[in-house]
Amino acid sequence: MMKKTLDVYLRDRLVGKLFSEQGTLSYVYDAAYLQSSDAVKISASLPLGAEEFSHSPVAAFFSGLLPDEAVRVRLAKYLRLSDKNIFGLLEAIGGDCAGAISVYPEGKKIAGSVPPTYKILVDDEADEILSSLDKRPLLVGEDDVRISGAGAQDKLMIAFVDGEIAIPTGQTPSTHIIKPPIKGHPDSVHNEFFCMRLAAAVGLPVPKADIYWLKDKPYYLVERYDRRKNADGVFTRLHQEDFCQALHVPPELKYENEGGPSLEQCFGLLDKRIKLGAMAGKNKITLLQGVIFNYLIGNGDAHGKNFSLLYDGEAESLAPFYDLLSTVIYSDLHKVKMAMKIGGKYKFTDVTDRHWMKLAETIGVRPDFMERQIVGMANDIAKASTALKDKLMHDPVLAHPIYEKIIDVFIRNHRRLLNSIAE
Repeated sequence: MMKKTLDVYLRDRLVGKLFSEQGTLSYVYDAAYLQSSDAVKISASLPLGAEEFSHSPVAAFFSGLLPDEAVRVRLAKYLRLSDKNIFGLLEAIGGDCAGAISVYPEGKKIAGSVPPTYKILVDDEADEILSSLDKRPLLVGEDDVRISGAGAQDKLMIAFVDGEIAIPTGQTPSTHIIKPPIKGHPDSVHNEFFCMRLAAAVGLPVPKADIYWLKDKPYYLVERYDRRKNADGVFTRLHQEDFCQALHVPPELKYENEGGPSLEQCFGLLDKRIKLGAMAGKNKITLLQGVIFNYLIGNGDAHGKNFSLLYDGEAESLAPFYDLLSTVIYSDLHKVKMAMKIGGKYKFTDVTDRHWMKLAETIGVRPDFMERQIVGMANDIAKASTALKDKLMHDPVLAHPIYEKIIDVFIRNHRRLLNSIAE
């Protein structure tokens, strides 16, 4: 069987080729690209070099550009492909992925600078498309639309043109992500909105989140942090990869109990980047603050694909946090587990101060520093959450009773930690 090939671009530059031979993937950097003085890697797991990379790291990285779980299954069914066919799925929708990667048929020339083009949606059309994402994910099959989005939730990558929702076409990058409520959890829009706004209020790096109303239905809207608006108003892509991609872990194994990254591995990844001089040490503190925040708000879905590295040339940083959601409110607090263990414990209710100290030892931070970070984050959330809730409840467009439930989860988790410290 013939080896199939796709060209891999980083923004508008050909950087390499993705091969598939009977389902086995490989990747090689373009020789001319390697010769250029400003060549950069596409992944921490695929460093610059002339060798051909084998299936394992290649599949983990490129599969990470595609949707996860049920969304991928529906997408594959629509395209009449196997959901395991990474190459075929990217061939169909790999034009606008997370970060700055685009995948095109071999030999297709990509222009260096072209005016952005869009398909503008009127409200009725936007409503129809967003309401049917569970049947037709990512607008697959639409002429000149090849957009992918990682993650397990239904979503649409969009832009705004004169205030109207628009679908980027051709090489045009999307600038926002819009998500309908999670099936069975209609309040998930307000939940994620509140958690993201709360994270911003306590000083964590997060993209701007809003609630977008369409036909009296709320949608979660967030700006893409992997896009940059230039002085001329045109958006360009910033490269990024999630921790699973960087650690060459397949997305279907994103949870630690399935073989996905542990917190020790996540911090180890940053330690390695910091030691190499690619990243500032403060990124490790930011990640720790994010882990503490997720625990306190009851986010049990903070897995390896929900943390990312952001690349700007050779400079690296921890990407802004995203997909912040209090999952505890949808299940029994005493049963719900976290995606990654804290000090050997998966259950929120099992974690005490002792387990945080164990984590501190594992990731190489002093116990007193860990204590200060926990106390500081808890105090900040206590002040900011009440102020934020009061502000939002005075806005009839944004008011929702779920804010109180999220604060209750925080209070319970915080109280349990305080009690364990006192013991």
